[in-house]
Amino acid sequence: MTVARRLILSIVGFSFIVTLLSTGIQLYIDYRDHLNEIQAGFDDIRETRLPNLTHNVWVLDEEQILLHLESLINASNIEFVSISDNEQARWRSGVIRSEKTLSATFPLTLASNGQLFELGSLTVVAGLNQIYKNLQEKAVIILASNAVVIFLIAGFFLIVFQYQISRHLLSLSNFARNIKLEGDQPPLQLSRNPSHESSDELDDVVSALNLMKKNIDSSFLALRESEQFNRMLFEQSPMGLALNHIDGQFIDVNPAYAKIIDYSAEELSIMSFWDLTPQDQQEQQSFKIQQLKEKSVTLPFEREVIHKDGHLVSVQISYHLLEREGQQFIGTSMEDISQRKSSEIALAKSEEQLRQSEKMRAVGELTGGVAHDFNNLLAVVLGNAELLEEKLPPNAAEQQYLNTLISAATRGAELTRRLLAFSRKQMLNPTVTDVTELVDNMADMLKRVLGEDIEVTTEYEEHLWKCEIDQGQLENAILNLAINSRDALLTTNDRSSRIVVEISNAVVDEDDPSNQDDAVPGNYVMLSVSDNGCGMSREILDRVFEPFFTTKPIGEGTGLGLSMIYGFVKQSGGHISLYSEEGIGTSVKMFLPRAINEEKVKVIEMDEQKPATGNETILVLEDDPDVRELTVLQLKSLGYNVVQAHDGKSALEVIRNVEKIDLLLSDVVLPGGLRGPEVAKKARDEKPNLSVLFMSGYTQNALDSHPEIGETSLLLNKPFRKKELAAKIREAIDI
Repeated sequence: MTVARRLILSIVGFSFIVTLLSTGIQLYIDYRDHLNEIQAGFDDIRETRLPNLTHNVWVLDEEQILLHLESLINASNIEFVSISDNEQARWRSGVIRSEKTLSATFPLTLASNGQLFELGSLTVVAGLNQIYKNLQEKAVIILASNAVVIFLIAGFFLIVFQYQISRHLLSLSNFARNIKLEGDQPPLQLSRNPSHESSDELDDVVSALNLMKKNIDSSFLALRESEQFNRMLFEQSPMGLALNHIDGQFIDVNPAYAKIIDYSAEELSIMSFWDLTPQDQQEQQSFKIQQLKEKSVTLPFEREVIHKDGHLVSVQISYHLLEREGQQFIGTSMEDISQRKSSEIALAKSEEQLRQSEKMRAVGELTGGVAHDFNNLLAVVLGNAELLEEKLPPNAAEQQYLNTLISAATRGAELTRRLLAFSRKQMLNPTVTDVTELVDNMADMLKRVLGEDIEVTTEYEEHLWKCEIDQGQLENAILNLAINSRDALLTTNDRSSRIVVEISNAVVDEDDPSNQDDAVPGNYVMLSVSDNGCGMSREILDRVFEPFFTTKPIGEGTGLGLSMIYGFVKQSGGHISLYSEEGIGTSVKMFLPRAINEEKVKVIEMDEQKPATGNETILVLEDDPDVRELTVLQLKSLGYNVVQAHDGKSALEVIRNVEKIDLLLSDVVLPGGLRGPEVAKKARDEKPNLSVLFMSGYTQNALDSHPEIGETSLLLNKPFRKKELAAKIREAIDI
């Protein structure tokens, strides 16, 4: 609704309220005047009519009595009169026609020879119907006349506002919207009446916008000069310099950086610093990146990078956290110190191995940076294998090798999804879960994370219920609790380290005195993780579930572990309790809601489905040429018309030049400054009905931070099978 319309509605509404109030007051005054008029008539009867009528009653002159009564009936608003004696009406005249009346009773008394005689009473009834009818007619006339006046005034204001203000506001907004850098845009001028002499608020806004445009142009020129100077320093610096995305993907490197590792700038553009990080140093790298996010800069530290020929180069590196247009980037400076460190390589390797064993982190912390590229590779392997599988006869000998290849790639994709589930917050996807089976499947992982020195035992109750829970989040919760127990056990060297995982059925009763205040009565599956570590004090227990509260040293813990577990369990409909004693140990119990229907739903395997096809036009936006080429081939084999782009800028050109595009299939992470969600938003500005499907190597909901693109956009996890791609394409188009 426009400002003019809101203004007019406000004026009309206010005027209507004022009209109602004034009309009501006027009608009330008229009503009181009518009542006063009737009361005056009653007073006149008492003073002028009552003595004669009393005399006629005394002499029983019925003819005069009736004449008096009829004369009273003829008075204004009088409908009925009667003379009563001992509550019995002896003479009456008229009929009460009104629903609402006003009556008065006058005693008939006569004084004779010093005595006072009570002859009865005169009752006069006045009707109010005609008064109400007159008031209603008057109200209609007042309201109708005022309504005409109000709407005439409102129409006048609307026309004036539209001419004097609204059209100029549109000119102001169009000018501001169309401001372009280095554009030959003339100053803003409003088309107003030439007789307009003195400046007003609109002129002030025009001046401000023109000044803003001038300042933008000046700032842009200064920025461009500054960038040219900084570029010169960047290119000529003897120190290796690089700019990376927050996930490690290279954006730009200077010649000194490329020389240290013998990669060209073009080769590094499709790599990340994780590709240059030795496997045994990725934990240190993760720690430094986390430290960078907290402090915006890291002190120079020594590490090794992988040379193009495979050998390790000792370097000194520092990171700086940079922000541009709301996005975070990492600035890297690197110096080759291999000559100075050649004698310490063996010691450095042994120290890194020791640090790796002592600082075992959740697997998700080690895989976040490389998962996207790894999933791209798996997507290429899976897709090409499927295309080759379709071209070969079913009984071909090569089918066995292809099945093995597809199975291995699928297991790799599933492994990546499991690892990423530990480090990425996901939307809850509760399913009927056998907790015992889930814990057994995590046994090998827990052994690798906790180490050989910690004994892990499990105790299961018989006939356990199944619970309805998000399996990935539950695995993450168990892993976090196990790591907390491990850290507590590392401080107690006087006894053997032991962690006990216990699962049992639990019934929470409302009348149970041990029931927690926030525990909803019902049936639960209780899963506890207990250790015989150092335990916690009462002060720590009071704050243990608070976000960002941690007892670990700075840089070694975020304080989000237990708070995230608490939120997950509560969101799932359960509750959590923690008991601990210093020097004895800690036990954390998660009460998970029992599944109402304990039958697992059969999942249709991909081989049981036939890929959905279509003939729509799809724009594929993918920076990885192998993944893009594969996706294009798969879509064409499904019958779709396909156009493609390698970055956001080229995709928007295609959107503008191709008349009909039904779906944008885009990677989330893209080079060139425009990410997939940003491209989708701009594309929908051009084509509002455009369907969007994102693809990403991350298993979390990669679109949470971009609510502006709408809830209809879907996410396809990499690597994907052809049938998964076909199903998601149809879902996105048909949504």
